[in-house]
Amino acid sequence: MKCVDVQENIIYMLLDEISVEDRNAVLEHIRGCPICREEYTFLDQCLQLCSPSAEETCTCQFKETYWDEFVFSIHEKIIHEKFEKKFPYRVFIPIVASALMAFGIGYFLFIRPKPQVTAQKETPRLEGGQYEEVYELTPEEQEEFIRIINQRYGQ
Repeated sequence: MKCVDVQENIIYMLLDEISVEDRNAVLEHIRGCPICREEYTFLDQCLQLCSPSAEETCTCQFKETYWDEFVFSIHEKIIHEKFEKKFPYRVFIPIVASALMAFGIGYFLFIRPKPQVTAQKETPRLEGGQYEEVYELTPEEQEEFIRIINQRYGQ
């Protein structure tokens, strides 16, 4: 085997995830190659340091249910932490704008007074004047009255 293939298979050999034939080929190569032997000893030492030993005093780390309990406790903390929801401005602003537009259109179509109701034509009247009866005359009588006034005062 080549060094590259052996270095890829060393970790599988240490974890016993390799066939017997491949294991023998890797061991034979390691005996003859100092670089691969060094790689093998390094990985073997790393795995021995990382694997739990019987002398460990901390029982919580190596319980089989440790990770299940850990994940459960994390989920419990997440559930108890309630985040404040932000006010949905992206939804609220268009709804309010639509409501205001609908109200404005409804006001101008249905509620607003008609122009003829608010602005009625009134005839001008002089308060307390002696000429109020002129406006009570018919148009023919008004013309005759104006003609008489013009004759009298010379216009």
